[in-house]
Amino acid sequence: MIRRVATLAEATIVLETHPADPVELWSPENAAEVQGVLWFVMLQRALGSAFPGRELPLVLDCGNRGDLAIEAFRHGLKDVALTASESVMAKVAGVAAHCGGRLVRNPDIP
Repeated sequence: MIRRVATLAEATIVLETHPADPVELWSPENAAEVQGVLWFVMLQRALGSAFPGRELPLVLDCGNRGDLAIEAFRHGLKDVALTASESVMAKVAGVAAHCGGRLVRNPDIP
């Protein structure tokens, strides 16, 4: 199940209402540009503290900003979504591989 969350409270509600289900939390669309990469880094840390031992796949939506996707990987985020040209995707995928991350195309998620 994929859910978009914008706050710690929203993420907590999703995780608490689906304690045994695999959940992948996605930031709002273009969150890297709107809220910033470090906002999502801090959200990830807070969730890790609140839910120790639980696998928490968190995906930062970088819109079409390859530079922000690279910044996200350099700050330790492992899952980043991007909608960009093939050449930009290839460059960012190289950075993702080097950092042990995963780059995904941004799907249409409600």
